[in-house]
Amino acid sequence: MKIPELNDKDLLYRDIELRIDSIQNKKRLYTVMYRTSKVVTFIAGSSITILTGWKIKSGGKPDSDNFVLIISASVALLAALEGLFNFRDKGRTYDVLLFDLRRLRDRICYDFMKGPELYEKNKDSHFEEYQKILQAQKSIIENYDGGED
Repeated sequence: MKIPELNDKDLLYRDIELRIDSIQNKKRLYTVMYRTSKVVTFIAGSSITILTGWKIKSGGKPDSDNFVLIISASVALLAALEGLFNFRDKGRTYDVLLFDLRRLRDRICYDFMKGPELYEKNKDSHFEEYQKILQAQKSIIENYDGGED
């Protein structure tokens, strides 16, 4: 739920909207990076098998040995990068933050639609909740080690 009037009037609402858009873009980027790394790793890994079989058929020329070595090293590098950066898990972390921010935005919109006086009355509590959401996200980012608890 979005209310364009609030975007012009209220700094908190505008900041929430900007964060939601920014986080959605980051989540989309991590999802694309995860899928791309998986596809490239799959293609490179399967090409090693093909080249190894090709080497056996052609009698094992020295040039093909170096080519297989380079592809093998590339596959290991790609798998290591995906394991190091954990793109899918980072995308899931942003899902949680998006849920909280959207829920807060919907409460703000609901209060505004019920009446300006209710909206003004709850403005401070909305800001406090916004600060809690940002603090929780900060602690998730700072304490993230990529493992399960």
